Amino acid sequence: MAFILLISDFQDGSYKTGLLKRELHSKLKDIEIIDISHQIKLNNTIEAAFVCKQIQFNDEHKNIILCKVGSHKEIIVYQQLNNLYIFPNNGLLGMVIDNFSPQDVYLLPEKKEVTAIEYFLNGNLNTLEKAGSRLNINYNRSIVLQENLVVAECLYCDGNGNAYFNLTESQFVQMIKNKHFQIRIQHYTGHVFKTIGKSINDVGPGEALFSFSKNGYLKLQINLGNAQRLFRIKEDSKVIIETA
Repeated sequence: MAFILLISDFQDGSYKTGLLKRELHSKLKDIEIIDISHQIKLNNTIEAAFVCKQIQFNDEHKNIILCKVGSHKEIIVYQQLNNLYIFPNNGLLGMVIDNFSPQDVYLLPEKKEVTAIEYFLNGNLNTLEKAGSRLNINYNRSIVLQENLVVAECLYCDGNGNAYFNLTESQFVQMIKNKHFQIRIQHYTGHVFKTIGKSINDVGPGEALFSFSKNGYLKLQINLGNAQRLFRIKEDSKVIIETA
């Protein structure tokens, strides 16, 4: 059994999703298709990368992460352990896997996802053409770190208006240590946070809270509210953490 995990910017209700799943089912045997999200904003590879990195894999089965976000005339294929990544050749792979091996990335024409999956399931992926110098590589946006200042950038806002930033809990602990700190949203003056909460229950209804998500990212949310809307969070919105 192999799991195909679908991520796209098709949007819910699009006929494209149905056509893609119909093609996969008609040409592949012993597969299960799981819709992760089709609500990625159009061409938003940063959001797509964030969603891809949240997937928890079942190591007992082969997992195929098929992400159709952004357009390109070629797709790239990369195997890591039992997991196969199939992305447009638009830099997304480097945003999802930090230390992948460019020499092990394969290249296929657009819409050849089924071919890539068949080669993977049959164990002959290495017969495909290598991407070589044609591979487009982008990397995740990094936090800005100065002596007493950290600047993190918004990666993703979910359907409940919770905003996630590219600062992890381990980075925060290493940088802040036991210092006093304050967090402010760059474009939103007059609201300063001086603590990191454990859960939304740490504040009352209508109150905002910074915490770390289950996957370790800095998260801004409002108890029974929408942080994205209230604080006017956009894709490139930043938070500034200053230490005393």
